[in-house]
Amino acid sequence: MADPIRKQPQWQSKKISKALKGAPLALLAAAILAAALLTVRPVRPQQISTNRLSLGPQAKVQSGMSLGINAPSEYDFHSRIEIENLRKTFANQHPELLLYQYTPMPAIFSQVEDGKPWVGLEGELFYGEGNRIIDGLSEESRFINNPFMLACASMVLDGYQYESNKFPSKEDFALSGLPLECAPSQAAIYPRESREEITYNVTNFMLASAKIVDLPKQLGSAPFDVVAYNARDFGFNYIAVSPRYSRNINKTSDRPIEIIQYIHCGGSCGYNGGCNNMSPYTEGLHALTLKGLPAQACVYLWRARPTSVDQTPDFMVTLNFI
Repeated sequence: MADPIRKQPQWQSKKISKALKGAPLALLAAAILAAALLTVRPVRPQQISTNRLSLGPQAKVQSGMSLGINAPSEYDFHSRIEIENLRKTFANQHPELLLYQYTPMPAIFSQVEDGKPWVGLEGELFYGEGNRIIDGLSEESRFINNPFMLACASMVLDGYQYESNKFPSKEDFALSGLPLECAPSQAAIYPRESREEITYNVTNFMLASAKIVDLPKQLGSAPFDVVAYNARDFGFNYIAVSPRYSRNINKTSDRPIEIIQYIHCGGSCGYNGGCNNMSPYTEGLHALTLKGLPAQACVYLWRARPTSVDQTPDFMVTLNFI
């Protein structure tokens, strides 16, 4: 939504008009400037990142390299500066991938609120909206702690069933051992080729889940969102799930999508005072499902808006589901 235009209060307009009568030209100009400043809107955070990866001809690494996958962590009640410093620490794990010094992009991180809780992996899966949604490790830490995984699959069970007599309360169910997510099993980046691959072992995830709950939708019980604010943080502003090279994915992109994902404190979690989490859900990147295994989502990233989803990407992320 566009920012509304602020109107001067009527009393203020009359006061300025009265003061202008008979005023020298210099004073008149100063008064007009002062009146104009009353309507200046706050500056928005920079919308284009200055961060860059060392890729292609500028690559410092000439061959592929494995990316260690950092585990999720607890963010509840930390300050924004603490989260940004943690992000810098993880980015500096691989200085050979940075073209120059990394700084968290304000448009993504400036709306993190100090001292607020974050939506938790356990809370999201077992409790939903309410004060217990913050339980467990913070779900956004999966991506913030892994800045070089530019586009990720956030896959959590949905549409499952279980026996209420076996788990009579949500607290009992939370202790069942049900996997909280399908975490990536490996990741590798190829800077010279401007691409990376991230692998998810969906077979093991589904087998482990089926020991505890019924999955009537089979693979349809494991939808995923594409989370791409890491790409935005490194200057890639547009994304598409390639219809040409993806396979066994229920939907792909028919047009390039602007990446507008960011972190803020919102009230949709149902926790009193709100929680820090990602926003917004983006059509085309939300609720994708697998039609079979193995599957592959070929994610194209561009710095500037491409003419079509088939335009050669500036970077490519291959999400492999096995």
